[in-house]
Amino acid sequence: MFSEIQIELKNILQLDQVSIVPLKEPITIGFYEKWLSQNYYGTMNYLKDHFELKKQAKKINPRFESVITVTQSYFPVLKPTAQKLSARIATYAQNEDYHYWLKDKLNVAIEILKQKFPDDIFAAYVDSGPVLEKDIAFQAGHGWFGKNSCLIHPKKGSLFFVAEILSSINTDQLKLNPIIPKPDMCGTCNRCMVACPTQAIIAPQIIKADQCISYLTIESKIAPPMELRTKISDWFFGCDICQTVCPWNEKVFRTDNVPDSHATSTDSFLNLNQTEKNDQIIFFKMILTSSNKQLQKYFFGTALHRAAGFGLKRNALVVIANRKIIELKSDVTELTSDPKLGELAQWTLNNLTDY
Repeated sequence: MFSEIQIELKNILQLDQVSIVPLKEPITIGFYEKWLSQNYYGTMNYLKDHFELKKQAKKINPRFESVITVTQSYFPVLKPTAQKLSARIATYAQNEDYHYWLKDKLNVAIEILKQKFPDDIFAAYVDSGPVLEKDIAFQAGHGWFGKNSCLIHPKKGSLFFVAEILSSINTDQLKLNPIIPKPDMCGTCNRCMVACPTQAIIAPQIIKADQCISYLTIESKIAPPMELRTKISDWFFGCDICQTVCPWNEKVFRTDNVPDSHATSTDSFLNLNQTEKNDQIIFFKMILTSSNKQLQKYFFGTALHRAAGFGLKRNALVVIANRKIIELKSDVTELTSDPKLGELAQWTLNNLTDY
């Protein structure tokens, strides 16, 4: 019965993988607890605050018995942002904010499920609830944990979102075929660990968040440490390097329908043509001279909205320094008196003085 529902959901909603597994204590909860105890989560205190719910998801609602987990590829770009993003950003963020459109897909899925299971309850989560998404997806056979902590599928690589629907469906009644989790197929490969510019992958599957470029440009609320600023290079929002170098993503990157872009480049500095350079100058000038409220309004509906005005200006200053964008000297100077950005702006200015 559920196999028919799987096919229906995949076809109607264009999802890559759909599975249902019993809701139980995560396999990786001990690993996760140790990671928290080592304070590797930076300032993302919500990860620690939600621990008990992640350990026992039934505490969210005691009626929940199972979880329907789905994956959705985001490369090539599915839903390009309406805004022109003339900066180097993580591939997922080149799409409209997935929290919205993927959640819409799950809500449609719930309506379909309610027709089949009218007495059951459902709740959709898209990277926003107190659940260990990758653990659930691993249990469902959607991939194994790579050394960069990403879930990797042998045919789909790691460039996909994971989302889930908690439900009260009792899987015993579905007569499901047993699911065998994917074996770890990374072997001795450690390209992701070696390629990380800030060496944030301190051991297989262990990420020190406050060294990760994605954390430094998205989640962090402060200027990056002095020793990491040049290592951020020209990444304005997020980072793809540990996934780009992964051999399991090579097939994904080489598909015929991938547009010519810089999305898969691992170069420290992209070789931009003059038009791209001019577009970048205009883009960063807009970032530096707009108010925080204006930036929030402009980037609403994109992943960049999460960094807020301060984060976007901070990131722009780092990229301007590393790319030596001397055309923006005067705009950088204006920010040297800013109470939160002044020190970073002065550092950027110092990096532009010899050019």
